[in-house]
Amino acid sequence: MLTRDDIRGLVALPSTPTKPNGGGWDAFDSVDLDETASLIEKLIAGGCAAIGLAGTTGECAALLAEEKRDLVATAVETARGRVPIIGGATALGTKDVVRQMRSLKDVGASACLIGLPLWQTPTLEMMIQFYADLSEAVPDMPVMVYANSMFFKSNFPTEFWAGLVGKAPTVIMCKVSYGIEHIVEDLDAAERQINFVVGESGLFDAYKKAGTRITAGWATSVGMGPEPVVALMDAILADDRARAEQVAADLKSLPPTFPPPHEFRQEFPKYNAQVNKYLANKAGYANFGPFRAPYTDLPEEFRQQLDVVAEARKALRAKYARVAASS
Repeated sequence: MLTRDDIRGLVALPSTPTKPNGGGWDAFDSVDLDETASLIEKLIAGGCAAIGLAGTTGECAALLAEEKRDLVATAVETARGRVPIIGGATALGTKDVVRQMRSLKDVGASACLIGLPLWQTPTLEMMIQFYADLSEAVPDMPVMVYANSMFFKSNFPTEFWAGLVGKAPTVIMCKVSYGIEHIVEDLDAAERQINFVVGESGLFDAYKKAGTRITAGWATSVGMGPEPVVALMDAILADDRARAEQVAADLKSLPPTFPPPHEFRQEFPKYNAQVNKYLANKAGYANFGPFRAPYTDLPEEFRQQLDVVAEARKALRAKYARVAASS
């Protein structure tokens, strides 16, 4: 069974490919499985250490449980054990999550990515017990906590991570999407059980705070090609601060996601899935197809800015792809 130490490197979190006519509410078999298989091969060849599917960027809320299962099954079959496949199983209640976890286990998922139930604002006690219940219900399925403060109504305090230790033994990873202000304290509280996988935008700063205790990162930008973020993660694993700083500066130099005066934290929660899929399609790395209902709106002024971002990211990918090819 997968452990915290098995995850070293970049965890790719791409959009979910949609069939050409699969974006509507009446598309009950919307996942382009052929394109999914092609995408998995590209991500592995690009240096990704694990692949997570059906998170927010993966349009989890717009997919049926059966579509998630088929998506993950295709990824598992394609990966053939070369990298872990993490399947999204977030739902509104514990029973539905458990059912999805068991389904994904049956098709060979290495772990499940699971956020908190979205209905009520969670108490600390409820948060800990939720993951403890998942450990009891599916004791042979590792869990990656989807710790996103934008969506799951929590800032994921250090007390939460300390509370999971022992009580929820299958929790072995965290997708850090709540900031890195207390990352060292979180590591101190739960590092022996949980690998804190930090997002692309905070990865270098987390490394500056915690050094080589940071052993994994995640990126949704992999739909435009993973190579720049793989290079950053590789530099961190090698404890090459100068190299990591150079790559981080290149990534930071990319144009802003939204045109001024629009602020990222204000607009991104409204357009997460659309932005990532639009960028990925524009960059031409893979064919991700149309948006899925209900998340289909994206203002024209945002599209124009994203065109600029995609071109800049394509150029940055070419720089790091050449480096990788020659090394």
